Amino acid sequence: MNTKAKGTRFEREVKKKFENAGFEVVRSAASLGKADLYVEGIGSIQCKVRKKLSLYNLFDGADVLVVKADRKEPLVVIPLQKFLEIVLEKQNV
Repeated sequence: MNTKAKGTRFEREVKKKFENAGFEVVRSAASLGKADLYVEGIGSIQCKVRKKLSLYNLFDGADVLVVKADRKEPLVVIPLQKFLEIVLEKQNV
């Protein structure tokens, strides 16, 4: 499968997960900036799919991963399902 088709399929998969959780989602296709999706109440989402992604090895049994490159802002990496659970729980408070 070519890379573009694989990426597009993944974007649609992520979009559907957010929609199934009750969020309004727009696939930007570069019309809303560089992000692939815009999720109402959350913001822009960049979707990347790769054959190999070494971040998975860094989780080592944790629920959330925080990574940082030199002189860059820390990033939080969290499984999508866990993220949706957290956000929906906060909305119901």
